[in-house]
Amino acid sequence: MPELPAQPARPTPIVLTEERVRALLPLPAAIEVTRDALVAHAAGRVTQPDPWHLEIPEARGEVHIKGAYVHGSGYYAAKLATGFYGNGARGLPVSSGLSVVADAVTGFPVVIALDGGYLTDARTAAAGALATAALARPDAEVVALAGPGIIGELTAEALLSLRNPAELRIYGPTPERARAAAGRLSAIGGWTVTAVPGARQAIEGADIVITATPTRAPHIDGAWLAPGAHVTALGADMTGKRELMPSVLERAGVIAADDVAQSRAVGELQYAPGLPAVALGDVLAARVPGRTDPSQITVADLTGLGAEDAAVGAHIAAQTAAEA
Repeated sequence: MPELPAQPARPTPIVLTEERVRALLPLPAAIEVTRDALVAHAAGRVTQPDPWHLEIPEARGEVHIKGAYVHGSGYYAAKLATGFYGNGARGLPVSSGLSVVADAVTGFPVVIALDGGYLTDARTAAAGALATAALARPDAEVVALAGPGIIGELTAEALLSLRNPAELRIYGPTPERARAAAGRLSAIGGWTVTAVPGARQAIEGADIVITATPTRAPHIDGAWLAPGAHVTALGADMTGKRELMPSVLERAGVIAADDVAQSRAVGELQYAPGLPAVALGDVLAARVPGRTDPSQITVADLTGLGAEDAAVGAHIAAQTAAEA
């Protein structure tokens, strides 16, 4: 029997630990590549399937799978991220996940990133900071953060790369977590950081409001917003989730979404389908105006893009290849 021709060796993907991923993608790099992904997505230069979501109610768990190919990139990526909200009582992190980054020419995986959810957290924080910097008033100084979890804290940290606010007020339903986040964030910026006992106390008089809570009960009231305030909402990314009361969106002069159709399906805009919205990437690229008046209230509704996951995945794959 004739011998079959030898098959060429398949490349072996490199497995990266969370520590290595964090070193390869510091927040400033995440901001840069996430901005590029948002701009490309809004311009239609991305191939991206709809996100896949799975809920596991018994464990208060949710699973998200997203991915994309940004046209012209050397890589594409698929990401699995989880949030299991009973993990705190087990002494475990709430978030976990991994990403698979593959060669866009051969299709073979080149990197498996066991990032523990960091890539998702970093690109979410980067998008939140970019939206806030693009839409908040240039003289905005007071920031309110509702939700001192990892994404809220990273978003506040990322904002320091783009703006120089003077004050940060943090609210969370668990006062100990809010105080702990305040301690960490006060050490990295030249701002005054305090933990406050209620969302209203944080938000009233604030120029910037960042919300990062995975809730289905809206708890941010538009009546609390000062004229000219900006709101970046990060928590709603599945059907039924919402952070903002209708009054927030009703007061908005500008609403920007990372993906308008996706936000209408799973973001805050699922509760206000008739309100107009623009793509954040178009605002970042100056293809459409963002804020046009200092007294406007502006809102960014961010649900998370597969294009962002592809961009941060491509970055760590390229960094890994360069070091090989």
